[in-house]
Amino acid sequence: MSQNKQHPWTLPRAHSRYLLDLRIVVRAKETFIGRTKDIAEGGLGATIPSEIDIGGIVELELQLSEGKELLKIKAEVRYRHGFQYGFKFVQTTEQQKEMIRRATHDLRMA
Repeated sequence: MSQNKQHPWTLPRAHSRYLLDLRIVVRAKETFIGRTKDIAEGGLGATIPSEIDIGGIVELELQLSEGKELLKIKAEVRYRHGFQYGFKFVQTTEQQKEMIRRATHDLRMA
Protein backbone atom coordinates (compact mmCIF):
# COMPACT_ATOMS: atom_id res chain seq x y z
CA MET A 1 0.00 0.00 0.00
CA SER A 2 1.28 3.48 -0.88
CA GLN A 3 2.71 5.47 2.03
CA ASN A 4 1.55 8.85 0.69
CA LYS A 5 -2.10 7.92 0.07
CA GLN A 6 -3.99 11.20 -0.13
CA HIS A 7 -7.33 11.88 1.50
CA PRO A 8 -10.09 12.23 -1.14
CA TRP A 9 -10.64 15.91 -0.33
CA THR A 10 -6.99 16.78 -1.04
CA LEU A 11 -7.10 15.33 -4.55
CA PRO A 12 -7.75 17.70 -7.45
CA ARG A 13 -11.42 17.93 -8.44
CA ALA A 14 -12.66 16.68 -11.80
CA HIS A 15 -14.53 19.96 -12.46
CA SER A 16 -13.97 23.59 -11.48
CA ARG A 17 -16.38 24.84 -8.82
CA TYR A 18 -18.12 28.20 -9.06
CA LEU A 19 -19.74 30.26 -6.32
CA LEU A 20 -23.51 30.22 -6.66
CA ASP A 21 -26.17 31.36 -4.19
CA LEU A 22 -29.61 30.24 -5.36
CA ARG A 23 -32.74 28.74 -3.86
CA ILE A 24 -32.73 24.96 -4.29
CA VAL A 25 -35.48 22.39 -3.88
CA VAL A 26 -34.38 18.90 -2.84
CA ARG A 27 -36.88 16.11 -3.39
CA ALA A 28 -36.10 13.01 -1.32
CA LYS A 29 -38.64 11.15 0.86
CA GLU A 30 -39.74 14.68 1.70
CA THR A 31 -39.21 18.00 -0.08
CA PHE A 32 -36.62 20.40 1.39
CA ILE A 33 -35.71 23.99 0.54
CA GLY A 34 -32.19 25.35 0.88
CA ARG A 35 -29.49 27.50 -0.76
CA THR A 36 -26.71 26.47 -3.09
CA LYS A 37 -23.12 27.40 -2.18
CA ASP A 38 -21.25 26.32 -5.27
CA ILE A 39 -21.76 24.34 -8.45
CA ALA A 40 -19.64 22.37 -10.90
CA GLU A 41 -20.43 20.26 -13.91
CA GLY A 42 -20.27 17.19 -11.65
CA GLY A 43 -22.25 18.34 -8.62
CA LEU A 44 -22.98 21.09 -6.14
CA GLY A 45 -22.74 22.11 -2.52
CA ALA A 46 -25.75 23.40 -0.63
CA THR A 47 -27.02 24.36 2.80
CA ILE A 48 -30.19 22.41 3.59
CA PRO A 49 -31.58 22.84 7.13
CA SER A 50 -32.83 19.25 7.26
CA GLU A 51 -31.63 15.66 7.56
CA ILE A 52 -31.08 13.86 4.27
CA ASP A 53 -29.52 10.38 4.16
CA ILE A 54 -25.99 10.12 2.77
CA GLY A 55 -25.86 7.83 -0.24
CA GLY A 56 -29.48 8.50 -1.17
CA ILE A 57 -30.53 9.61 -4.64
CA VAL A 58 -32.52 12.85 -4.70
CA GLU A 59 -33.88 15.21 -7.33
CA LEU A 60 -32.50 18.75 -7.25
CA GLU A 61 -34.41 21.64 -8.75
CA LEU A 62 -32.96 25.12 -9.24
CA GLN A 63 -33.54 28.14 -11.45
CA LEU A 64 -30.15 28.68 -13.09
CA SER A 65 -30.94 31.90 -14.89
CA GLU A 66 -33.46 34.70 -14.53
CA GLY A 67 -36.92 33.46 -15.37
CA LYS A 68 -36.04 30.70 -17.78
CA GLU A 69 -34.14 27.48 -17.41
CA LEU A 70 -35.25 25.27 -14.51
CA LEU A 71 -32.65 22.58 -13.92
CA LYS A 72 -34.08 19.32 -12.59
CA ILE A 73 -31.29 16.84 -12.02
CA LYS A 74 -30.78 13.62 -10.10
CA ALA A 75 -27.95 13.55 -7.58
CA GLU A 76 -26.39 11.34 -4.94
CA VAL A 77 -25.92 12.77 -1.44
CA ARG A 78 -22.13 12.39 -1.07
CA TYR A 79 -21.44 14.07 2.26
CA ARG A 80 -23.00 15.98 5.08
CA HIS A 81 -21.40 18.25 7.66
CA GLY A 82 -24.08 19.84 9.82
CA PHE A 83 -26.48 21.38 7.30
CA GLN A 84 -23.80 21.53 4.56
CA TYR A 85 -24.34 18.91 1.87
CA GLY A 86 -22.42 17.76 -1.16
CA PHE A 87 -24.34 16.35 -4.11
CA LYS A 88 -22.88 14.44 -7.06
CA PHE A 89 -24.98 14.59 -10.23
CA VAL A 90 -25.98 11.20 -11.65
CA GLN A 91 -27.31 10.30 -15.11
CA THR A 92 -26.59 13.82 -16.37
CA THR A 93 -27.71 14.58 -19.92
CA GLU A 94 -25.67 16.67 -22.35
CA GLN A 95 -28.44 19.30 -22.21
CA GLN A 96 -28.12 19.52 -18.40
CA LYS A 97 -24.32 19.81 -18.62
CA GLU A 98 -24.69 22.58 -21.19
CA MET A 99 -27.15 24.46 -18.92
CA ILE A 100 -24.60 24.28 -16.07
CA ARG A 101 -21.75 25.42 -18.36
CA ARG A 102 -23.81 28.43 -19.55
CA ALA A 103 -24.84 29.32 -15.99
CA THR A 104 -21.27 29.18 -14.66
CA HIS A 105 -19.68 31.04 -17.57
CA ASP A 106 -19.58 34.39 -15.75
CA LEU A 107 -19.34 33.18 -12.15
CA ARG A 108 -16.34 33.45 -9.80
CA MET A 109 -14.47 30.27 -9.05
CA ALA A 110 -14.96 28.86 -5.55
